[in-house]
Amino acid sequence: MRLMAIFPHPDDEIGTAGTLARHALRGDAVKLVWLTRGELASQFGDAPPEEVAVVREGHGREVARILGAEYEFLSYPDTGLTGGREEALSVARLIAAWKPDVVFTWDPHDVHPDHRAAYTATLSALKFCRIPKLVGEAHRSRIRLLHYYREDIHRPAVYVDIGEEGQAVAEQVFSLYRDFYEWDYSLEAFRANRARLGTLAGVRYAERFQAEGPLPHPYLPR
Repeated sequence: MRLMAIFPHPDDEIGTAGTLARHALRGDAVKLVWLTRGELASQFGDAPPEEVAVVREGHGREVARILGAEYEFLSYPDTGLTGGREEALSVARLIAAWKPDVVFTWDPHDVHPDHRAAYTATLSALKFCRIPKLVGEAHRSRIRLLHYYREDIHRPAVYVDIGEEGQAVAEQVFSLYRDFYEWDYSLEAFRANRARLGTLAGVRYAERFQAEGPLPHPYLPR
């Protein structure tokens, strides 16, 4: 399989880290795409945006190394995403060139406008990538879009069994950001939440997403 995660800022990908790691460990191709460099992050105080961008791009590069993933940064401004045509075309060209089977992004109702815009641009890109006059060589194979889970969105939930190995890698990614930003959220709490999702799915650790539509299975899942 080929999995692409599309997010506005470095650290948005934490919720997919276990899933991406689990796939990378079995030999699947994984790519992280950030639409901005997150240069307006408030944790950096009065540091110039260009200096913040360098640090946050470094975080993304390290996360990609931890996950065993490819990565790419686009050059849109932090807090400046609209979800409009230009952004969707940029994402569509990446999708058409890389040809993922599954794409992950933010949910459509998050409070941060960049998060909502990333979802909108990604959704449009899944149509644009099929149009040769927009992207050149089109990608017409089916792509499954999964977004972060929200209780108030009535769409099918998708639980991914990330196992001990995926959880271990996810903890590395989480710890990188937690230690840097000094978040008041412990590794134990992070682990407990993954275990809670695992309990809901009947496994040890899980990550949870939502699909745009029902997921067909060739056989009943075990």
